[in-house]
Amino acid sequence: MLREVGFTHPTRRHAMTATTAQSAPYNDTGSAYARACRLIETELGGRRLAPEPRTWLDDLARIRRHKTAFITAVWNTCFPSSLVEACRVVENVYPYLDPDGLCTDAALTAAWNILEPDAGTWPEQLQDERRRFTDNCVTRALAEANTAVADHA
Repeated sequence: MLREVGFTHPTRRHAMTATTAQSAPYNDTGSAYARACRLIETELGGRRLAPEPRTWLDDLARIRRHKTAFITAVWNTCFPSSLVEACRVVENVYPYLDPDGLCTDAALTAAWNILEPDAGTWPEQLQDERRRFTDNCVTRALAEANTAVADHA
């Protein structure tokens, strides 16, 4: 593709024209970060040290995938009475997970309160046994969800 560029010299009255040839049309695909990295790689011979920054939409999609995997794992391992109860467990546990996505005591208590709402009427020994069982189930379900999301990241 040929392109004409016109310019005038400040001391001369006539215009000069130059013609330049473009080897390929400009391809504006990719993010601004990716284009900047390509420019640096091309012009300076540099190389990319870090991946492209994540956007809030990427984080939202990852959270949705994680919650879906967590609901499925709770349904399969914790024996809730319904899928709605499995969803309630995940929604109540989620705010109490630590920054690395691991269970905390508060998260396990939140799950216990949903899965065993009438546990206060049971004998103490039965409560302790069921609490340990529930804690193990929720921890295992969370590990399965974390693995499922990590495999698709």
